[in-house]
Amino acid sequence: MASIPCPSCGTDLPPSPQQCPRCGVRLTGPDAVRLWEVDQALARLSSERRALLAVLSAPVTTPAGVAGTGVALSGSTGVAAGATATTPGVAPAGAPQGSAPLQAAEAPRPPHRSWTTQQTLLAVGVLLVLVAGSIALAVAWFVIGRWGQVLVMGGLTALACQTSLVLSRRRLPSSAEALAVVAGGLLLLDASAARRFGLAGLDGLDLHAYTAVSGLLVALVLAALHQRDRRVAAFGVLSLTSASVAWGAVVTAPDQALPAAVLAMLGAALFALLHLALPATLGVVRRAATGPAAGWLVVGSAIAAAVASDVEPGDLRPRAIAADGLLLAVAVLGALVVARVVRVRSTRLGSRAAVRADWTDRWFTGDWRAVGVLAAVASGTAPLAVLGLSVQLPPVAAAALGVLLAAVVVAGVAVRPLRSRVGQLWLEAEAAAAVVASFLATVVHASQPAQACVLAGVAVAAAAVAVLRHPWRAPASGVAAVCAVGATWLTADLVGEATAVLAVAVAGMALVAAALARPRRAEEVSLGAVGAVALVAALADAVSQGVDRPVVVAVLACATLGGGATAVLRTALRPAATAVAVVTGTALAREVGLLVSSYAEWASLALTALVLAGLTAWRRQRPEEPVLGGFAVAVGVAALALGLDRGLPHSTAAAAFLYALAALGTSVPASRRPVVLVAVAAATTATWVELLHADVSTLEAYTLPPAALLLAAGLWSAQLLGRRSWLVAGPGLAVGLLPSALFTAVDDGLVRPLLAVTVAVAVLAVGAWRRWQALVVVGAVAAVVVGITQLGPYAVHLPRFLTFGTLGVALLAIGARYEQRREDARHAISWLASMS
Repeated sequence: MASIPCPSCGTDLPPSPQQCPRCGVRLTGPDAVRLWEVDQALARLSSERRALLAVLSAPVTTPAGVAGTGVALSGSTGVAAGATATTPGVAPAGAPQGSAPLQAAEAPRPPHRSWTTQQTLLAVGVLLVLVAGSIALAVAWFVIGRWGQVLVMGGLTALACQTSLVLSRRRLPSSAEALAVVAGGLLLLDASAARRFGLAGLDGLDLHAYTAVSGLLVALVLAALHQRDRRVAAFGVLSLTSASVAWGAVVTAPDQALPAAVLAMLGAALFALLHLALPATLGVVRRAATGPAAGWLVVGSAIAAAVASDVEPGDLRPRAIAADGLLLAVAVLGALVVARVVRVRSTRLGSRAAVRADWTDRWFTGDWRAVGVLAAVASGTAPLAVLGLSVQLPPVAAAALGVLLAAVVVAGVAVRPLRSRVGQLWLEAEAAAAVVASFLATVVHASQPAQACVLAGVAVAAAAVAVLRHPWRAPASGVAAVCAVGATWLTADLVGEATAVLAVAVAGMALVAAALARPRRAEEVSLGAVGAVALVAALADAVSQGVDRPVVVAVLACATLGGGATAVLRTALRPAATAVAVVTGTALAREVGLLVSSYAEWASLALTALVLAGLTAWRRQRPEEPVLGGFAVAVGVAALALGLDRGLPHSTAAAAFLYALAALGTSVPASRRPVVLVAVAAATTATWVELLHADVSTLEAYTLPPAALLLAAGLWSAQLLGRRSWLVAGPGLAVGLLPSALFTAVDDGLVRPLLAVTVAVAVLAVGAWRRWQALVVVGAVAAVVVGITQLGPYAVHLPRFLTFGTLGVALLAIGARYEQRREDARHAISWLASMS
């Protein structure tokens, strides 16, 4: 439901308001009821006026009988059917029953402000007038003299002020605001020029003092003008701007940064007091004073943070300690002020929920903007103060401070029950941020024992939060796990790199075990994720640092055990966990083999591939089957490559043969028959390795075995492959026949060409008989290749007139009988395409 605007200032009102939270106008009582009735009447009249104007603006044909009677004023027009009055306000308590207020959805929204042509012209005019005034001060000063310049500039300033007030009374707000800006700019320009040109000896005054006094006087003049006519908001805004300039001169007067920070925060307090103490007749000056207050608070906090951080680690300095105290004071006082504002607003609006809704809807406007800035600054200054103090303290003291803050968090969580109050959540978040700042200070000190102590304290605090705050259990468990792993690594690293790697691996394994022991709990995912990351980090650290192989073996064993346990106990994660277990297990087997010998390394990889093949057959029709099968092939290929690289031909061939048998056994079910291709590849590898080792050079010794295996596999899987010839017999025939046919080009003997063409013709004949396209195409291609290779040497030695003449006659014959043979070619192509 859309909110309803205030009848005075247009601010969106919360549900059931007693008064406007911005301008303070009361919305209850007899006067409010009468105001609502007047607004209803005005809305109806405005709607009727718009309808009348629309009707009168449309072209109308005047009847003959009415011509010359003038403009019709009654009865000829009316409000359009269905036109309803819109409510500019909210119906207060005690409104008449017969005129129920409109729903919030029908309440008009404040008009969207756009930059009009008039405002553009006014803005350009303001700019030109100010530029002209500056030029007059720079050029005409010595022409008309000092006092002449004073009279001219003073007269122009007074004229601009008076004209702005007159235009405002005449209901010309944009023009009045433009002249007010001109007047304010001229006032500031006059104040600057008076000292610059030494009017009345003002050039002898200190710049900071003169700026402060003149800025304050200009601010008072502009505030008085705004009080005279509160409709001119520019006077109020420029008054605050001039007061800020004056206070800026006060802040920049000291030579040191810490007094400047104190003065800036004092300025924030003064502007806040102006917001509270000024009378309501000052309008914008009173309401907008929170803006400069928030600005000076940010400036003072930034200066104090810079002073607190400008120290050497372990070097206590009084000014830095004072800056830390200033930051802590801002945090405490800011929190108290925000709490006070929320309490007052909740009393005014009826509930804290209404305050939260109002703050959420209008966080960038009005007083809520300043309150938001104050809350943000108060939230950031406490951790900054702790960080600055911890940097100045020795490492042991910084660690003790971090542990103490963590203990405060634990005590606060344990003593106070869980509530949804923002204040309690803010305090706990501030304490946690302070602990983080303390840890960052130990990082600056580069002290591992201190860092380990702080991380241990944070781990305990996060664990306590996870136990006592069930809604935060998942993130708190993750934080506790991360801090525990970090503390473990820092502590173990003091002993040695290998010890640190082992400690992190064991911690990661323990976290994975804890996650597996807490199924369907909030902390399961966070603990398991941190444990997995810890294992990966330990493994990466072990590899990058080059630690001893037994340590790597231990880390891989932890990772394999964790992945295997996850795969068994968590069905949803089984494929991914299986992949992790297979990768780390394979690496573990290789590392164990390397501890013995290079041959043991190869044997471990070869055996791992067989084990994975057996697991693939065992876990058939399960989600992890593709993972196991893919890794079995990959590990088998790696084992064969390693065996050839280490000069183990017979062992490699034996392993390849075993892989072929394993793949063949896996492919026994009809749905797994394509796996037989892996068996063919493995058997071919075994054959080729032995042939290469025996120095066999006959081509057919390498092509016929895989061709026979492919042909057998295709025929065995013919039903599954849909009896398509290119899938059943095409690969085997192509591997067995085409290489021999091509090799006849370099073979001087007669046996291979004769056997090749004989087999090709036989394959062609069988294909034509069985209507298998693959056999026809492969046989025809092989026969043509053999024919060309055998005819080529003789064609070269034929007389040129015979060869060229034969080709010419052939082309003529083809051209003459093209039409006749085209239909025959179509029939041949159709016949070939009709084959399977």
